[in-house]
Amino acid sequence: MDSVTQALMEEFATANSITELSGDKKFEHFAAYCLISSRYNEEFDVQDVVAGDGADLNVDAFAVKVNGRIADDADFIQDVLDLNGYLDVEFIIVQAKTSSNFDGAAIIALGDNLAKQVFAEQQTMPVNDDVKRLIEIKNAIFRNASKLKENPVCRVYYACTGNWSEDKYLVEAIKAKRNDLLNTNIFSEVYFEPVGARSLQKMFRDTRTSISKEITFEKLVTLPNINGVTASYLGVLPHGEFLKLISDDGGELIKSVFVDNVRDFQGANEVNADIAKTITDGMFDQFVLRNNGITIVSRNIKVTSSKFTLIDYQIVNGCQTSHVLFANKGAIKEDLFVPVKLIHTENEEVSQSVIKSTNKQTPVEENDLLALTQFQRDLEDFYNGRPEDYRLFYERRAKQYAGQAGIEKGRITTVGSQLKSFSSMFLDYPHQASRYQGTLLKTVNKQVFQASHKPEPYFTAALGLYRFETFARRLSPSERTLASFRYYLLMAFRYRYEPSEFTGAGNKRIATYCKPLIELLSNADQAKSVFDEACLIVTKALGSLNLKLERDNAKSRALVDEVKRLAKEANPNLKPPENGSLF
Repeated sequence: MDSVTQALMEEFATANSITELSGDKKFEHFAAYCLISSRYNEEFDVQDVVAGDGADLNVDAFAVKVNGRIADDADFIQDVLDLNGYLDVEFIIVQAKTSSNFDGAAIIALGDNLAKQVFAEQQTMPVNDDVKRLIEIKNAIFRNASKLKENPVCRVYYACTGNWSEDKYLVEAIKAKRNDLLNTNIFSEVYFEPVGARSLQKMFRDTRTSISKEITFEKLVTLPNINGVTASYLGVLPHGEFLKLISDDGGELIKSVFVDNVRDFQGANEVNADIAKTITDGMFDQFVLRNNGITIVSRNIKVTSSKFTLIDYQIVNGCQTSHVLFANKGAIKEDLFVPVKLIHTENEEVSQSVIKSTNKQTPVEENDLLALTQFQRDLEDFYNGRPEDYRLFYERRAKQYAGQAGIEKGRITTVGSQLKSFSSMFLDYPHQASRYQGTLLKTVNKQVFQASHKPEPYFTAALGLYRFETFARRLSPSERTLASFRYYLLMAFRYRYEPSEFTGAGNKRIATYCKPLIELLSNADQAKSVFDEACLIVTKALGSLNLKLERDNAKSRALVDEVKRLAKEANPNLKPPENGSLF
């Protein structure tokens, strides 16, 4: 391995707390992260995409993008259908080898296993739990084939530490395996790509930079000076220029630019169907009159004549219009202009007020605005004030800490991760935490991120998840299934060690309640001990319900009640254990 790739891989390993892995395993994780990140702009845990050893059919890592998000399991498909009403799917398959040579036999074996096993109607070879999950997701997608916008795209990557040289034999081998996958008739397109060291280096560097796009913005007026705003503009963008802002280099929709939008895309509802009809009926000149437009907030804008470079920007209003324009871009045959309001500000209060105001002009539930309240800023400030040895970083904005050296990636808590950890530890929803984020939020939206809440329980939950994830990276392949129950472990930890009954995140004594829990988690060795006990509680609960330690059982409502019962029995602060000791 060349020294540059080695250095970048070690940087990645340190940031992701996987320095103890072997060189081969580090490279698998590194390559998987680089390649999937090149197709997916949001944060993800690489541990969730790397497949286990043995019976893996040559699949080292995989991700299934469904409507722009990575599917965790087969149930995710129904969650997305319930929200969007359609499926837009891309399979990403990775094999990674530290060899400096592209191995023709390995490439052929990978292609054969994908065409004849993974994507076949029936599998004849044994597979491990991770590949089984891939197959289950695939089956759930094709059971709902009538809801597919088009057949899925399949992208297969073979990565090594050498550089691709267009070897004729390998070119033909890849061509043959690509055709085998196309001949399954289930894909709209198949890409089978060899990836070398230089490509991986570029992909990794790209993950460390904030999103930046250049557009030509000619038809505009500059608005008068506004307090807290560097500059602001009102105008219209040709649809082609606007699409640059929401499309990556591969032509895919960039979901991360909609993070600050209050709602996800709502699918083919009446309003969105009407927007689409303006395009499909060929009324391109009327689009600018019929649409309220897009509001963009950018933390930095560089202007040269009519060239605008937007750096670290968010589309804070116009998510629905953006998705409809992207979905129907092929139908736009003439000039179509998009009304745009562009705001350059680094002032968070201005940014948040713009988001709230522009979205309240359309029918948006107040609950959809919870994540944009003062509470979120207060929570970030609380995180920033924690001691260095157990410091975490709360990421309110997508890739807020991108490119900042010295920050361990596992210490970054996203809004989505915070939602899951808090809902599991303090609201008793570990069985829903692994589901589609929008589904969980619908369930708990009146119980999270409330103005009256204190930050301590949120930080406690995030610290617990961070500690467990650190331990989970050391699990052997045979023990990795335990990670599927991470949210039950958070709940078990709370009920086992809480100093008194939890009375709500807004209670004025909640800081006192959380203090002993944070103390247990602040020391890594001590945290390891308490999670060992939490693991025993969850394992015992599974056994008492005659459930196996399998991923599918991590959504059991009955398991929630049993874990809670056993953990509370073991907590001497609540009442003495009936039989002296739980174990």
